[in-house]
Amino acid sequence: MELWNDSETKALFNLIEKFKKEGKSRSDAFLAFSLQTGRKRNSVRNFYYKAIKELKKNKEKRDLLKIDISKHNVSSIKSFTKEEKAEILNKVKDLMTAGYSLRGACLKVADGDVKKMLRYQNKLRNVKVNESAKCKVISMPAKKAKLTESEINSLFLGLVKLIKKCAEEQAEEKYSKLGESANEALREMVVKLSAREKELVSLKKNFEILKNEKLLLKEEINGLRSKTADLLNKKMNGEKVNSLAIFMEKLEKGRDLENDVK
Repeated sequence: MELWNDSETKALFNLIEKFKKEGKSRSDAFLAFSLQTGRKRNSVRNFYYKAIKELKKNKEKRDLLKIDISKHNVSSIKSFTKEEKAEILNKVKDLMTAGYSLRGACLKVADGDVKKMLRYQNKLRNVKVNESAKCKVISMPAKKAKLTESEINSLFLGLVKLIKKCAEEQAEEKYSKLGESANEALREMVVKLSAREKELVSLKKNFEILKNEKLLLKEEINGLRSKTADLLNKKMNGEKVNSLAIFMEKLEKGRDLENDVK
């Protein structure tokens, strides 16, 4: 588990629980997680099963990640008991004696379940002579040249199921990739919008600064105008006072001249 961080582990377990609620398989969850993270599907599956075993032994880790381990289990293939093996062997032997092929007999015993059929078939093919283990060898009759109608129908149904499952997996993978592509485009758009929003906020701040500077300049200009007007008034008043003083001086000189004449 050292190659995975806690957030990845929690995300994987949450995704599997979500898929389970939606009626989807763990295999679908492994595929989806591999597309999200770039990890290989088999690597995701192997880590999940390993993590289950380790988390069952580590309550502190479970509590830290808030994982309900009861919702997760390790799938294992149940071995045949001696009775089950003998029963299957006898049924397949009887059907093959009646004319069925090995595959057709296994499919019929499996009630059309292709997975069970393959498991039974592999089991029977591995049966060998072993006196010490008291194993019996089934004598398989020669294959028939023609299949029975029931056998054909069973094989057809099995083939339809396989094709359907393959199509579903391909469609799931295709739409997962499309979804990932759409999510990536959406993320890029959000980033661009965020950048534009920041740019807009910056422009708005600059506009407010310029607006304030304009008001300050206006006030400064008004102040300069007021000072100029005051200076003009003082200058004009000063000139009037000077003119009056000159006039008075001349008037005084005139009076002095008049007194001298007298």
